[in-house]
Amino acid sequence: MGEKIKSYFKFYESEETKAVFEQNEYQSNRLSLMVIILCAVVLAVSWLLNTLGVFKVEMYRMNTLAIQGLIELAIPIVLFVVFKGKKRWLKYVLVISLLLVDTRLFSILNHNVILIMVIPVLLSSRYFSKGFTFIVTILSLLSLAIASFVTVFYGIVDLNFYPSPADGTTIIIKDGVRASLTALGADPTAAAGRMMVHGFLPRLLVFSVVGVVSVLIAKHGHKMVLEQAIISRESASVKAELNTAKKIQSSMVPTIFPPFPEKKEFDIFASMDAAKEVGGDFYDFFLVDENHLAMVIADVSGKGIPAALFMMATKILISDRTIMGGTPAEILEFVNNRICANNPAEMFVTVWLGILDINTGKMIAANAGHEYPVLCHKGEKFEVIKDDHSFVIGGMENMKYKNYEFKLQKGDRLFVYTDGIPEAINSDEEQFGVERMIDALNLDPTVEPIEVLANVRKEVNDFVDGAVQFDDLTMLCLKYNGVE
Repeated sequence: MGEKIKSYFKFYESEETKAVFEQNEYQSNRLSLMVIILCAVVLAVSWLLNTLGVFKVEMYRMNTLAIQGLIELAIPIVLFVVFKGKKRWLKYVLVISLLLVDTRLFSILNHNVILIMVIPVLLSSRYFSKGFTFIVTILSLLSLAIASFVTVFYGIVDLNFYPSPADGTTIIIKDGVRASLTALGADPTAAAGRMMVHGFLPRLLVFSVVGVVSVLIAKHGHKMVLEQAIISRESASVKAELNTAKKIQSSMVPTIFPPFPEKKEFDIFASMDAAKEVGGDFYDFFLVDENHLAMVIADVSGKGIPAALFMMATKILISDRTIMGGTPAEILEFVNNRICANNPAEMFVTVWLGILDINTGKMIAANAGHEYPVLCHKGEKFEVIKDDHSFVIGGMENMKYKNYEFKLQKGDRLFVYTDGIPEAINSDEEQFGVERMIDALNLDPTVEPIEVLANVRKEVNDFVDGAVQFDDLTMLCLKYNGVE
């Protein structure tokens, strides 16, 4: 029983959720401070209106109320500023101070400001503690009862309590209760009963409803904060896992340039920017032997973790099979059959694979449904090579792939890419397109591979102008220097 009561008054469940509830408490304190400032303004305005004769409270009573009330409201404001709103006991000072001032104001003006008595209860529910809200509700009910009776001694009487001599008449009781009631022509005993039945009882019922609703708000708010804390922890865990996956994926592709400083026959540079934390594009290049360089660029269907896993499996299969020897077509045929044999997700990947004879510049390549490569001969401009496309990897078993050849001369450049480049979109959902990509390449076709990619990336960035991209951007450029 004791533990149950203790848990009822908890503000947080565990050390793991303490920080979340403390942040919520700070925000609630700020809200309470704003309400206190507004109530101070209301009190000052009421004081002014009474001075102008709009309200009918005797001046010395209103002066006393206003001065005491403003002082009482100033105390929590000063404490909030001094402690920057972050002390746990501040919530008690803020809410209870507000309750006391509201009670004082209500006892003077009665039914004119009845709604102000609800504010402390509603504010307490924002702290998401059922026990705290329950206590404030009980205190508010007691304050309401006390203020309702006190008002007949020195406030404006609520005419719901007494028979009025004329509709809309405001009665100010200056003498004793019995004498005042007799002056109104009412039996004091009957008036007391009327006061209870027609005045205080309806307020008690309404405030009981407000209290129950506020406790339920606190209860469900508490539950909501706990659920959000769990979601936040899970989200942080997922983010950490995605960051780890991104690091693993980045480590799967070559990122050190120049990759083969001893090889003067060529220069190569590549980049990969995933649309999500991890993507499905990849590039690769490696020496098959001393005289042959393999180049791969690929694009997996889909995005995210599944595509990344599929990408890593495909990359390993291609590199391992290429090292074993064979033409690009033979390599892609082997990889396709291996993937099709175990592909429950029915994913596929487009691949361009080329093997360069470093000594002669002869390139043998095969294209499995990938984008056309772009070639620039020395002294000329970049142009698309419309090679023969074969079927994508992972689409169907026993597919045949075609080899094709072209020769690189000294100073020639080869550019391969994924469809994220031409399909990059701007805010008008217009695609960057192959033509713009070629124009970007031809801004200065004589520069080194790293600058070629920089030119393309700049043009893409200027075109999309901050629009969200849904595909990865992957590029690779090779410059053939020839054999000395």
